[in-house]
Amino acid sequence: MKENTGHIAEILRKFLSGNLTGEEQSQLDDWLNASPQNKQFLESFRQAKNIEDDLSIVRKLDANKAWNKLNNKNRTGITSIGKWSLGIAATITFLVGSFVLWRTELTTDNSKEKHAVIAQPQDIAPATSGAILVLADGTKISLDNDSTKTLTKNNNLVGNSNELIVKATDQAIPTQYNSLIVPKASFYKMTLVDGTKVWVNALSQLKFPAQFSKTERRVFLEGEAYFEVAHNPDHPFIVESKGNEIKVLGTHFNVNSYSEEVRTTLAEGKVEVRRNNERVELSPGEYVWSSRDNLIKGEADLQRDLSWHNNEFYFKKETIVDIAHQLSRWYDLDVKFRGNVQLDKVYTGSIERDVKLSQVLEMLSYVSNLKFEVDGRKLIIETKS
Repeated sequence: MKENTGHIAEILRKFLSGNLTGEEQSQLDDWLNASPQNKQFLESFRQAKNIEDDLSIVRKLDANKAWNKLNNKNRTGITSIGKWSLGIAATITFLVGSFVLWRTELTTDNSKEKHAVIAQPQDIAPATSGAILVLADGTKISLDNDSTKTLTKNNNLVGNSNELIVKATDQAIPTQYNSLIVPKASFYKMTLVDGTKVWVNALSQLKFPAQFSKTERRVFLEGEAYFEVAHNPDHPFIVESKGNEIKVLGTHFNVNSYSEEVRTTLAEGKVEVRRNNERVELSPGEYVWSSRDNLIKGEADLQRDLSWHNNEFYFKKETIVDIAHQLSRWYDLDVKFRGNVQLDKVYTGSIERDVKLSQVLEMLSYVSNLKFEVDGRKLIIETKS
């Protein structure tokens, strides 16, 4: 039977509710006989709760709601891991093989049963909101307290563990740059003095002034951030990153500069990207990729490029190396490969980011020929024997 995720999801739903037709029962039998993993997968749902709800949900996340959900969930805590329940709406497809990985969510029940793939006494929680603020004079302030407080003598920086706000002031402040440093296993949101909102990803740094100059609004980025720029046609907003200048008037865009190449993706408005003597204009839904000598424009996959801001891991034809980099930043891991792991195989799919590490590894283990071992903050990936 040709595997179609939506069709199989519907057959599973009908089977679990006892409403299969004769033809659908035959299709289910074919699917079960195709792989022992399929039988194991179905068996894990026989006693699961909320099957009907999980099967029917196909979500489209609003970016700000997703960020708030991630923030709130990390503040209130995440339940411990128990038996599998089905989240069939989102899937991870292993493109190299013929398997389909059904997106799962792990929930707690009274029996405390485990479907473990990780040999570890404790699980690793996802990133939480927090950052380090380094003022222009070198003073370091840890933004890890829920209580909001004024952070400078000018009373222009106010923040807590969730957000930093740069307030307008009548005082003349020299154009000196502060630095917002977001370490591994963290994320952070800030509002600049002009009202521009910035969401900063893990392992990133944003340099910003307390007051912008009279001619432009310029910030400096290392890593990744999503910008919602306040409109001001007379005062252009510029993001400088590794020799690139992204110039905007008012727009929503993402900049990823984790590697030497910089990728700028435009969600709304218009931006101009400059490097050396070359320049490229972007319209919504386009990206530009820049290296030392090139600016290359193309049609963006917004779900992929903006996934971190939408509270998702979204892999599209990405190798285990690409995935490992994301896991390393989000869970603060040192990733090592052991043995003859095939590094060129690719994966496609999505899962929410506000889950524990074991849930991500559970899915990757189910769909692939890889196994994962966690020792403290070290993740070892190797081929199953």
